[in-house]
Amino acid sequence: PYAIHHISASMCWTFCASNRIMQHLASFLQFNELSTVFMNVRQVLLTAGYKSSDGIVTVVSLSFFALFSAVRVFPLPFLVYKWINHEFVSIRDEVGWGGAGLLSLFLATNVMLQGSWFALMVRKLVGMFSKTEKQSDGKEK
Repeated sequence: PYAIHHISASMCWTFCASNRIMQHLASFLQFNELSTVFMNVRQVLLTAGYKSSDGIVTVVSLSFFALFSAVRVFPLPFLVYKWINHEFVSIRDEVGWGGAGLLSLFLATNVMLQGSWFALMVRKLVGMFSKTEKQSDGKEK
């Protein structure tokens, strides 16, 4: 899935730039990578021997989750709404059905992958807080 995400984003950037269309979509996809910094810092800390339960890793993980949510997930409904109600027809008229279909595929791939990663992170976050509650009172809830 990770390779599909990066290949799809790269193709979308290239297609948008070469056709001089949808620059805001290409910029949005590029801006998404802002959250990757925290993911990489987290991986460096884990590789350096920190445990995922250590304070610094928890802070970085929560920062990653917050930034991922803000730059990748929360804008998606607006982006899809705008695509369906405005941009698909414009792009179809500009570059044809093939280009509009290809960009629709890119957008759908992005939405599905971002959504699945977000769901995975929410599940891990809930698990993390469930463990904290379980450990604090010594009983399983």
